[in-house]
Amino acid sequence: MVRLAGWRRALRPVSVLALLVMLAITAGATWLVHVAVRDQEQRLLKERASEIGLLLDQAIAAIPAGLDEQGAALRYSGRSTTAYVQVAQRAAAANQGKVTFAWLRPTPDHHGYRVLAAVGDGLHEGQLVTDMRSATFDRALTTDQIVPTPIIGSDRRLGFALGSPAAPAGTVLYRESALGPAVTPPRQASTAPFAELEVAIYGAPTADKSQVLTATTPHLPLRGEVRNVPLKAGVASWLTQIRPRTPLVGSLAAHAAWVAVGVGLLGALLVALVVETAARRRDAALALYDAEHQVAETLQRSLLPQLPTLPGLDVAARYLASGVGQQVGGDWFDVFPIAGGRVGLVVGDVIGHDLEAASAMAQIRASLRAYAIDGAQPVEVITRLDRLVDALGLTQLVTVVYGVLEPAQPDGSRRLRYTNAGHLAPMLRHPDGRVETLDGGESVVLGAPIAADHSQGETVVEDGAVVVMFTDGLVEVPGGSLDERLRQLSETIAAHPGPGVESLCDRVLSGMSPQTLRDDIALLAVGVATSSGVPVDRAAETDMMGT
Repeated sequence: MVRLAGWRRALRPVSVLALLVMLAITAGATWLVHVAVRDQEQRLLKERASEIGLLLDQAIAAIPAGLDEQGAALRYSGRSTTAYVQVAQRAAAANQGKVTFAWLRPTPDHHGYRVLAAVGDGLHEGQLVTDMRSATFDRALTTDQIVPTPIIGSDRRLGFALGSPAAPAGTVLYRESALGPAVTPPRQASTAPFAELEVAIYGAPTADKSQVLTATTPHLPLRGEVRNVPLKAGVASWLTQIRPRTPLVGSLAAHAAWVAVGVGLLGALLVALVVETAARRRDAALALYDAEHQVAETLQRSLLPQLPTLPGLDVAARYLASGVGQQVGGDWFDVFPIAGGRVGLVVGDVIGHDLEAASAMAQIRASLRAYAIDGAQPVEVITRLDRLVDALGLTQLVTVVYGVLEPAQPDGSRRLRYTNAGHLAPMLRHPDGRVETLDGGESVVLGAPIAADHSQGETVVEDGAVVVMFTDGLVEVPGGSLDERLRQLSETIAAHPGPGVESLCDRVLSGMSPQTLRDDIALLAVGVATSSGVPVDRAAETDMMGT
């Protein structure tokens, strides 16, 4: 019993290749998923950033509107501080008293600004403002847009100044609120509409921590996948930074790349396992097949005869097995003496390429010998053999050519009677080199599902002539012409320079090797010895592997 290859050896190259291909596909799919998720995340972040920017623009736009209302009160009341205070108090109440409003005018010497009226704790009437807010007020007098102050003091106050035409000419309206001593996220940051985002607003065009106005996180500046949105606050340029706090595409989509990696790796392993399993099953089948091939070939070789030493005949034979990967079949040859000084010559082929064909060949060869040993005519032997094959179902089809050489005549010639059951016709090389194809005595193959009578042909084999019998493996080539191959074989036999059958067999098989054959070859050459009458005293050998 053949011992199959174990499962502990390394993966086969085809399995490694399949694994590498699947890993490459996995890497490509993972990258595509990652790119798709990243693009979707950036698109959503851009949309949310635009929404926040729009809200902030609306909030900043409301600041000059409130100051403009206070300025309108001053204009329509003839610069009445009472009217201004009433409007400013309503605005302060709307902001829960956390905002200071003031109306200021520059001092005659331009060394500060005097508070004409104020509501709130930040400023009071008559106060002189000379700090950095003075520069903001100066600029407000030269533009019709609001002018924000830098962050002022430890309590981090932020103000907005608005000059003419909202304020009476030569004066400034001012709004100021305290941001608090430290940046603390709003309490509602985790539940606000933008809770999935981290937002930081800077009162500067860059991410300057000293100018941060408000933020939803204390960890500033923001790092990672941050989107910067410029913000216009009157004449000043501010910056808003936005970063996702949680994946905007959702947790499942955010981890889709890892899911693709896991699925891909699992798929790669499964594919490699399937390929490896198939390869090992194939190797196991090949090992079993090789064992059967060896058994069949050994059986077939063991059944091929040792050629006998026969007086007046020169006999040689070759058996050439087909190449690696091709199964042996039922090809055989045989030479044996028959009662009355006659000699039986056989070449046959059992259809099939397996152990069963080799076994059937052995039975048919033995049966043919049994029918022929008493000297029956070839047609009688083949007819009885056909009945046996059909009755016992030994095999489907058998081709065989069986001939009987009669004893030598005084001139050294011998009469050959033969029957051909579906086999390739033998060739007869005359002493002058002429080659004749023995087409007589042809009939259907043995085991054919039709009733047919077998016939018999005969010819004279002259002294020095050679009878050549062979199986189809010698002349049948895929894609080639059988007639052309038979013609080439005839020319090869005719060109043989001498009477020796051993060298003739070598010449016929010249250039052939087991690696190039598609079928087995059985070759038999029987030469009638010279008229000297000296028997050929040698044991003709069977070359099991050819030349």
